[in-house]
Parts: sequence; structure tokens; C-alpha cells
Amino acid sequence: MHSRHLVTPLFFFAFTAACGAWSPQPAGVPADTSTSTTGSTGLGTSTAADTTTWPSLTDWGAAPVDLGLPEATSTLGTGSGGPVLTDTFGEPSIALGVLRITEVMADPDGKDGGATSPEFVEIAHVGEQPLTLGGLVVAARSWPELWMGDLGIGGEVLQPGERLLLLRYASPADLPVPAILREGEVLRAAFADSGGLRNDDGAVGLRDQDGNLGDTLLYGATQPAPFDDPALWSGPPAAVPGAGESLCRVDPAVDSDSAADWIACAPSPGELPVLGGDDDSTGEPSLPATLAIVEVLSNPSGPASLEKHAEFVEVVNLGPGAVDLAGFTLADSVDPGAPGVDPLLYFSGDGGCAPNTCLAPGRKALLVGSLYEGPVGAALVLRTDDNALANAGLGNVEPVVLRDDLGELRSSYRAWPDPLAAPDPATQEAALVRAAPEAPDAPDSWDFAAPSPGL
Repeated sequence: MHSRHLVTPLFFFAFTAACGAWSPQPAGVPADTSTSTTGSTGLGTSTAADTTTWPSLTDWGAAPVDLGLPEATSTLGTGSGGPVLTDTFGEPSIALGVLRITEVMADPDGKDGGATSPEFVEIAHVGEQPLTLGGLVVAARSWPELWMGDLGIGGEVLQPGERLLLLRYASPADLPVPAILREGEVLRAAFADSGGLRNDDGAVGLRDQDGNLGDTLLYGATQPAPFDDPALWSGPPAAVPGAGESLCRVDPAVDSDSAADWIACAPSPGELPVLGGDDDSTGEPSLPATLAIVEVLSNPSGPASLEKHAEFVEVVNLGPGAVDLAGFTLADSVDPGAPGVDPLLYFSGDGGCAPNTCLAPGRKALLVGSLYEGPVGAALVLRTDDNALANAGLGNVEPVVLRDDLGELRSSYRAWPDPLAAPDPATQEAALVRAAPEAPDAPDSWDFAAPSPGL
């Protein structure tokens, strides 16, 4: 068991979705009479015996704590409770860029929001400086807006690497006591509300009190405003996990604002999840990675003599794991024994993981010949061991085939029964782009676009 420290002053907030005022601790519930001292983070440290209970979040079998509370009301969304951090102009301030949503449990086993099966959202601090929570608002369908001041944690501080765990219970009678608890590196805040997270088509987002949006997760389906902003999320939503499963961020340090960041996992509230098996060499979690060729320029503008200087193939890692592209090959034939199979060598750029040929989820790799002179954007750049791609450069209607170090096909372009099917690169000096990274390699999945290598 971890040692437990009560946050002081000790607040107990119980509320439901109806409008009204906060409910105080009811008569008949013993008050917290412990004395406390406040450390540098502003969190209290109890010096008296801890007589309160908080059911283990990894053991859903704990008995409910029935406090006999009346149905209470809520001021959620008003920003009316607790202190907030302000800047030198007196405006609410929160550094949204250092906060990552790391786990969301929308459909727990048992009753959603039950005494032993709360819904939860976990948020990690990935920055380098202490962060006061006062300016943070969490918007999740169909939870009420959660203002940290209303939850009683507006003045609390997350240190780098620490996590905030927000738990929804359907009834005030099921809330743990105390409702706010710091345990190790986790600050937990429980609330009661009748509105639960959407199981099959939801969204969770972080914002500040001025409405500026930060990290966002979409799952199951596209979402209405404000979650429809393409600056918040790109591509299709994350797949819906099974009942009793969470959605977990693969790596808190990686944020591609896409489904590649997320994977279904066993619930691990307050703990970093173990995702996948162990890699034999490092002991770190090893996850599969899905790769997709998403853009090919085989007929660049200009004279044919300069085509080798502009041709490229762009690949994206759809996750959920990272992949080392060392040993991968590129060819212009689906036959593994065809001539012109090129090994890929590191040239420049950063794929977001180690070694230098590693490509993290959501990141792009640009595959080029050694004569390439075009832009590279933010991509990891791998070049062939000669001056062109594949067998003397890319032909207009030739396929492109990417294989891993075991010779397994990982993605293809134009590996079609009819190689002359439209769209035909010979008709336009433009790139062909896959309509969606997950789309199959079929003619209707590709269309012309201006070249955008590495973007």
C-alpha cells in the first residue's frame, strides 16, 4: 500500500447535473480534525491518524461508502469555486502544452459510475516546471465541464511527471472519503454527476478559462464543435475499446493529435500502463506498428533528367508502437526477388525515438534517392544506397513496395491488378496521395495533389 496524505484544507464536494449550489459535508459525518502543514507545493500533509478510506482504484470490489447524502446540485462550469493561477495582468493562466490526456475509461465493468466502477480521465504533466491547476478546465462528452476551482483543487500544484486523476461517480452516496486525495505522484479528485462519458462516440479535451483548447482525444466517431477543429485532431477518431477497457496513450511524450497515439488497454488509474509485451533487448514495452505509404511523387515537374532529384515516397507510422526502419527495403515490384531493391539508410531528421532510424507513432519518414534536393519538412529522411529510388527511379505506373527486415510486406502503392488504372501519374506532374492513411491500396484510394514532402 502506498502511504496516503490528505489534501488540506479538506473539501468534500458532492453534486449532480442539476443547477444549484455546492453541498457541504452533511450532518452526522465526522469532520476532519487533523492538523496539517503545507509544503512547497501547497499540498497539506496530515499529522494525525488517517481514519478515512479511499477504495483501491485497481480493485473494483471495494464496498461503497454510504454517507447518506441528499441529492446535491452543482455549479460545474461556472468557475465559481476555489483559487486560480493568474498572470501578471490578473488573467487566468494555465500552460496547456505541458498537459497530456493519458488514459480514459468510459465504459467500466459494472455500472458506469458505480461505487466500485467509476469512470475516469487521467492527465499527466510532461513539462519541466511545477504547474498550478487553477486555470484548467476539462471538457468531456457527456460530463459537465470540470473547472478545477469547482473541484476544490484550483490551488493545487502538479510537479513534473505527476498525474491528475478525475473520477466520476453516478451518486453522491458512492463517493470515497475524502473526495480529494494525493497518493504518491497522483492527485485524485472524485465528483458525482448523473452525466457519464459517451461509450461509443466521445471526446475529451483540455482548455483554459478563456476557451483556448489543448490536448484532445476523439474516439468512435467525428465530434461536434469545438472538437471538430482540425488543429486539435487529424484523421479518423481512435477505435472504441471493449467494455471494461481503457484508451491509453502509447507514449505521454508523443502527441500526434491522431489515433496513432492511442491503444486499448487494461485499466490502470493513477499508474502508467504496461502496453504490450517486453522487448528482449531493452525490457521496454514492445508494440506493433502499422505503416502506410501515403504520398508518392513519381512524375515531378521539369525535365526527365532531373526527376531523380525530386522523386520521393512518404510513409507514416499509424502506431500504436514505434518501429525501427533499419533493414527495411523499397522496391518497384511486388516480387521480393526483383532487381533494384534498395536498403534504406539514415540521412537526416528525427523520427521521434531512438535509434536514429526509429519512427514514432504519428511521425513521417521520407524515402529518397541520394540525389534528392527537394524539401523534407519535419520528416525522418532515409535515402537509398544509390542515386535513385528502386530500380533506376520510379516509373509512372510502377508499384512501390515497402518491406521490413524480415521481408514482410508492410505497405504498398499501385500494387493493383491493372497497373494502368487511373489515376495515371503520366497525365499530371503531381503527387498521388492516399485518401486516408488506413485506406486500402486500391485505385479509388489515391488522388492527385501538390507535392508536400514531410508535411
